[in-house]
Formats: sequence, structure tokens, C-alpha cells
Amino acid sequence: MAVDKDRFVARCNEPMYAQMDANGFLHLITARFEGKLVGCYLMNIIVNGHYADAGLMAFTDLYFLHPDYRKGSNGFQLFQFAIDYAKSKGCQKFYTSHKLHRDRSGMLKMLGFKPTDMIYSRLL
Repeated sequence: MAVDKDRFVARCNEPMYAQMDANGFLHLITARFEGKLVGCYLMNIIVNGHYADAGLMAFTDLYFLHPDYRKGSNGFQLFQFAIDYAKSKGCQKFYTSHKLHRDRSGMLKMLGFKPTDMIYSRLL
């Protein structure tokens, strides 16, 4: 799903994630079927540096659902659970995204999201 794989190899920065977890920012939701891990939703819940008085906001780090479980409403349910979780933590706003080649805009609109930004990247 990632872009520019020929230049960037995915490798988790474990110390950074451990620090985010220790600070209470990192929140992991797991998706399971009959006890088997089939997906996850990872988000950061923080006060946005630009809106210090707006309260907590949820920022998607990543989400994944095993291909065998992407049919039906499983993806929708994973997102809805993540939204409900963020609400339960006091979040005032929820940010998420999708890769353009893996368009999720239909589902996100059904969940009440509206497009607000277009992100561009460029190799240097």
C-alpha cells in the first residue's frame, strides 16, 4: 500500500513509539475474529499544537485489515469502533487519510468524514 517502496523500506522506530506510548499518546485497537488478530487501528490522541484550547484530537497513524476480512462491513466496523473509542477519550475531532490508489472516501463519507486537505509528496 505504501508508495516509493523502492526508496523507503518500512521499519518501525520502536523507541519513538515506546516514548509516545509512555506519554499516553499512542492508542491501539485490534480487530479479531474468533480470537485471531486480523487487523488494527493505531492513532495518536493529543492536543493539536495549532489549536491548544480545542481539546484532544485523534490522528490516524495507520490502519490495517487482513485481505481475507476486507469484505462486507468489517472495515466500516473497525473505523466506527475507532471513532467511538476516540469519543470515549474526549476527542473533539478525528483526522484520518487514505492513499489515492486505495480510495476509501466512500466509506469515510458514510462515517461522517468530509475531505479537508489534499497531501502532496515529492522525493528529494
